[in-house]
Amino acid sequence: MKTLRTVIFMGAFLSAPIAKADFADKLSRLVGYAIVDAKTIKAWYDDGDGEKGEGAFKGCKHGRVIVFADDKVLTCAQYGYQYAYRPTAVIIAKPITLQGRTHYDYKMVVDDEIYDMRR
Repeated sequence: MKTLRTVIFMGAFLSAPIAKADFADKLSRLVGYAIVDAKTIKAWYDDGDGEKGEGAFKGCKHGRVIVFADDKVLTCAQYGYQYAYRPTAVIIAKPITLQGRTHYDYKMVVDDEIYDMRR
């Protein structure tokens, strides 16, 4: 029994660094971004088909509007499935200056997933 517990523990221990390394790789692509806010996701709705959800975050698809607890919104600019109940989202942004005008590239981090967003 002790050997089985040791094997299970070692398996979990050895697999943990791989997951962390994957997230570190994702984060390394975000050099230059700054944390703008951290908010709770309270709802979402799809701009075109009227589908919506309260409480449960079901990831992003193009045009999905994410509603935060303070009633501010961001719109998904990519697809990615994830399920979480009222998760905290960290909003990050990077200024991009083009022809003398500054625009911002927004991303939303939920758990270990990173989504392209737009205002």
